[in-house]
Amino acid sequence: MENLFDSAKTIQEKREILKGLSKPLQQLAKEGAISSVNDGLKEIYAQSGHTQLKTLQQWNRAGKRVVKGSHALCLWGAPKQIDRQQQEDNQDGENDPSEFYPICFVFSNLQVNEKQ
Repeated sequence: MENLFDSAKTIQEKREILKGLSKPLQQLAKEGAISSVNDGLKEIYAQSGHTQLKTLQQWNRAGKRVVKGSHALCLWGAPKQIDRQQQEDNQDGENDPSEFYPICFVFSNLQVNEKQ
């Protein structure tokens, strides 16, 4: 049960790992080989057995409990709207467009047990 995000300690480290995984997937999505970057990420995770991905809240609603100590897998969330002032402040070129996509933390079927 390999989790690529186990070694990352901060959100910035997780974001960098996610960007690295997403880079080749962006081209595949443009070519139409996959429908989205997140679908490509899900395929990568499925190779390690992580076939069902849900948020903590979704697993809880399904009557499952995430195993203590499990590290979440990451997907890209829906892009957030930024206000004009924030957009003007970020015109320095340091941030790329992916900075405005939040990270969605999900757990897999390998990381949950039935609630007791």
